[in-house]
Amino acid sequence: MSKSKKYFYLSVLLILVSFYFNAQNPILNQHFSSLIKIILVCSVINAFTLIVAILFADKSIKALPEKKSWIHRAAHMLPWILLVVILLHLIAAIRTFGIL
Repeated sequence: MSKSKKYFYLSVLLILVSFYFNAQNPILNQHFSSLIKIILVCSVINAFTLIVAILFADKSIKALPEKKSWIHRAAHMLPWILLVVILLHLIAAIRTFGIL
């Protein structure tokens, strides 16, 4: 497997982990007892996972093979997917604080 695919899969995995630690996830209420713990854990884990996912997405684009395949299109769409994920997390945070 090429480096580009490995970095792509790692980035997608981190995006999925980030969705699990969304502040609006009702399963987190079972793991953490208070809203303050949920917000603290979600913000720290999401910040870390999304930063690493962005780094892996960048490495995936830089390590693309010369032969065109599906990974070219997927790797170039990954930054846009990350932008949407970050916006969804911002909306979830605004809803958690009751602003929206």
